[in-house]
Amino acid sequence: MVSSQDVEPCVLAARLLDRLARGVDTLGLSVVRSTINNHRPVHQLPVEVLGIIFRYALPSNDGGFRQSGAKEPDMHEERRERVAITHVCRRWRAAASEMAAFWTLIDASSVQWATTCFERSGTMPLHVFLRYPLDSTTETPLASEGARIRDLFIEFPKDRRSIIPTELPTFLPEVPNMESLSIVTRSKAFEEGRPMVDLSQCPPLFPQPPPRLRTLILKNQCWFPTIPYEQLTHLHIAQCTPVDLRALVGLLGRCTALEALVLADVYLASARAVPDDCTAPLPRLRLLALGIHQSRLSMRRMLKCLVLPATGIIVRISGNEAARALCDLQPFPALPFAADFDTLTLDRTADGLVLQAACARTGTGLLLELNHSYASLLGSLAKNVLPALIPFANITRLTVRADKCDAALHLLPAMPSVAAVCVVDAAPQGIDAGAAIGAALVEFPQCVPRVSELAIWSPRRELNCLPKLPFIPIKLKKLSFCHMRSAGPDAPAGPPPGREYLESAIAEVDFRTVDVADVPNLIDLPGVQPLNHIYDW
Repeated sequence: MVSSQDVEPCVLAARLLDRLARGVDTLGLSVVRSTINNHRPVHQLPVEVLGIIFRYALPSNDGGFRQSGAKEPDMHEERRERVAITHVCRRWRAAASEMAAFWTLIDASSVQWATTCFERSGTMPLHVFLRYPLDSTTETPLASEGARIRDLFIEFPKDRRSIIPTELPTFLPEVPNMESLSIVTRSKAFEEGRPMVDLSQCPPLFPQPPPRLRTLILKNQCWFPTIPYEQLTHLHIAQCTPVDLRALVGLLGRCTALEALVLADVYLASARAVPDDCTAPLPRLRLLALGIHQSRLSMRRMLKCLVLPATGIIVRISGNEAARALCDLQPFPALPFAADFDTLTLDRTADGLVLQAACARTGTGLLLELNHSYASLLGSLAKNVLPALIPFANITRLTVRADKCDAALHLLPAMPSVAAVCVVDAAPQGIDAGAAIGAALVEFPQCVPRVSELAIWSPRRELNCLPKLPFIPIKLKKLSFCHMRSAGPDAPAGPPPGREYLESAIAEVDFRTVDVADVPNLIDLPGVQPLNHIYDW
């Protein structure tokens, strides 16, 4: 083996120069590549555009906690996505680090994360997640930032599921600017052995009542906090331990500024002993949502106890047990907001029954989401509940979406004022949808005798019911057939067979091919975003 001492000095020098040249070339190439990358289009985006990209990449959409009383925030996912964005490239890391709004969602259970967010968020309002008990090293910086907290989420562990606080928590700072408070206890819903909610003894959480608090969300609680309920605009209560109905109605009666009330699986105790005059007027309420997924909760009685405004309100009732609960409410109370309904949408598929009634003039609406209802319940619902909820004689527009349109129409009584009907074919492939739609058309003289406009939306180009239309005893003035364009390359084009005959029998006939995205949005009540909706919203 030849050692370096046996090699001529000039050879060693040549090798060294060669290595230095390669190193210089590598360094120079890196500089060139960096310069080229800096001029790529993605690196020319303004910081404001990057901020929009960052916001839509975050689970919370940079709008605070993504929860509604039923879905809790995933702080691990929130932190992971923020870290992932800062590791894309140097420019993204620099832009994100200097963007104060990017660091306003704080998980106080992680000392390092909380400290970083406090520093980088500057003077921005904060959304703080607290998991009890709080680390002592986090209490000091949290206390100094209390004035910046706008949204506070407190989670209590399972071992405190039956403990009611008796004194002020030491880990909570003064929050003079807090607008939203969420309190959640880790526990199974309706777990036995937990105390009832005693609304006469609400423990205080803060040294001073939050003067700007507007939203309160409670889940799995056996106690309610002492706060200024009269200034709340949004109240969400989900799966709390049993609460006396009379006491809850009294509490709601204090919420005179309430605009949105969401009650999900609230166990109302002593409901049968409540007198008829036990009511709570909510004159400013704009949204009432009742989620009934468990039996024997007596939540149906809230429709009797709440005095709702006659205009500008939307009521949503949903859940696996909602149909049974409504059928058990006898006699059914008169609801003034439903008196002016003039449009009706019925959606019945294998996933359940969805019914919407609305009046654009008064801004009122009703949304019933009844999942997997039994046939016997649907019959009782159609006979006893729907006539009390919907003024069928006033309905002028009807939309039906169903896998069996004729079966869906059997749930409805006669509607003599209906002038326009829209039928959306929801039958799966391989099913003769034309037969079901044809059977539904036969029901028209009894159900909608004065209909003059009919629109049919179907992914099938040919429906054997269309040629039968002129023989049905209804006087159609306008027929629209919208064929939803198939994604397949071999889908037939052009008008369906029998068009000429229909045009000779009906004054106005319109055949057109549309995209699936053009199908009318059946559930279009403003401000309603149902959870686990069958439309995959």
